[in-house]
Amino acid sequence: MTIYKNPNCKKIRGSHLLEVSCAYCGCFIAKYQKVGESNFVKMYNDRIVEGSIDFSRYHGALFCPNCGARIATRYMTKVDKKEAYRFVPSAFHKKKFSLLMF
Repeated sequence: MTIYKNPNCKKIRGSHLLEVSCAYCGCFIAKYQKVGESNFVKMYNDRIVEGSIDFSRYHGALFCPNCGARIATRYMTKVDKKEAYRFVPSAFHKKKFSLLMF
């Protein structure tokens, strides 16, 4: 599996890394910088560090590269007008990393 670096990624102060994977097959999807301890329901494009999907291209939805299950849908947030991916409930797993390295 090829890992792609996200060219839009910016380092966010006070964040921690999460590893997002498919709930159906366990395939790695992305490393994400999460800020705060709230629920993980959306993923901003500029906080994605790297992934098995090329995030420099336009995607209407995110599909698992292994099993083809739909993980998230792309949308623009109302308040920030930023590109984000809204997760399908119970289609993903997350795991916290201990070190912030990228």
